[in-house]
Amino acid sequence: MSIPQWLFAVSYDLLNLAVEGRVTPYRQQTAGQAWGEVLEIGGGTGANLPFYRPGVRLTVAEPNPHMALRLRRRAAKRGREVAIVPAFGEALPFRDGSFDSVVTTLVLCMVGDLDRVVQETLRVLRPGGSFFFYEHVVSPRPGMRKWQDRVNPLWRLLTTGCNLNRDISAAINAAKFSSVEVSAFDLSVGVPLTIPNIVGVARA
Repeated sequence: MSIPQWLFAVSYDLLNLAVEGRVTPYRQQTAGQAWGEVLEIGGGTGANLPFYRPGVRLTVAEPNPHMALRLRRRAAKRGREVAIVPAFGEALPFRDGSFDSVVTTLVLCMVGDLDRVVQETLRVLRPGGSFFFYEHVVSPRPGMRKWQDRVNPLWRLLTTGCNLNRDISAAINAAKFSSVEVSAFDLSVGVPLTIPNIVGVARA
């Protein structure tokens, strides 16, 4: 897995250039709203770093060491203190109720066990804490869903694990959060195709 992880890390920022301008508002609605003790799951190369407010205390769980290296360098350039932990979202090495906020952006499509990650997110949140999420999801339209199912095996291979057809809204709603607010929309990616997305907050 080391070579695919390295390739994904070195190409990640380049691949994001095409869409980053379009997703900036949703980073602001997630990372930009996080408060207190903050955990970001799957921080990648640090695309959310510019959006965190100065007062937050940031921990990032990032299992890809090549991503973590770039994240550390980016944080240092910004003068941002970040605790980077080499952990998967399915097994977060933190006590119950450790964080005020948890953030995921475009990462739940890639985790090995979606339901487990959502449960871990809820576990590490303090009562009254907030889970801010921005993700691409399976389409509610049957035709688009069928296309996502058909393309997904090749897409997963090319992206080292990204899934086009995950019902992330259902997984979050099925967890025992006290409330869930979700906005669904289609995002243009610069070609004659839009991708279903969600952005929202779930409270412990």
